[in-house]
Amino acid sequence: MNKQSTLLILALSIAVVGCSTRVAKPSVQETKIATPSPVVTKPTIRFTQNVRDNTSMLKIVPGRWKMIICHHSALAKGNAAKYDKDHRKRGMENGLAYHFVIGNGVDSGDGEIEIGSRWMKQIKGGHVRDDTINEVAIGICLVGNLEEKALTENQIAALTELLTYLRNEAVGTSVEFKVHCEADPNHTQCPGKFFPTGAMRSLFTPPAPPHPQPASARPATATPRRT
Repeated sequence: MNKQSTLLILALSIAVVGCSTRVAKPSVQETKIATPSPVVTKPTIRFTQNVRDNTSMLKIVPGRWKMIICHHSALAKGNAAKYDKDHRKRGMENGLAYHFVIGNGVDSGDGEIEIGSRWMKQIKGGHVRDDTINEVAIGICLVGNLEEKALTENQIAALTELLTYLRNEAVGTSVEFKVHCEADPNHTQCPGKFFPTGAMRSLFTPPAPPHPQPASARPATATPRRT
């Protein structure tokens, strides 16, 4: 075989191999974009752990509570036990008129939330004159005379946390917020001029319409009541 024939055979071999070779296309894989899970923000618990633990053992009837009413004690000191004793002396067979008492650091912790027996028994309060309101209204008392002095920072934080928990987790978002002088118009200035009514009402969405009493109807020297 001469050199020319050899080159021809080699060229034909290369051509055959080239025709049978296929260029593989790179596979395209579908790229899936993971959807991030929604971030659930848990409430910061500073003051309500005891309330949460005890309330978790209760059976709260839906719609049982329609209102939350805030009071001040009109006294510079005190706690749930002392007010319970005083209320029993005044003829209240169920003792402490309120469902919760928030201390100011004198006779109980600053911002400490004490739970009354009325809450644990899920029975009506005794904190306003109208018993039909007592039947459906949770009563919260802040220790202190808020006609003379503002709440402590811890009291405000504890009340905010308690109201938020009661409304959003315990009793339902339809519950209405009031202060004592709205539930007992023309009778009392409780919970006092230093109570942060606007800030507390803003926690309830939509906010309950305020029920201010006429300035002329509010006695200028009225002594706030504790119940």
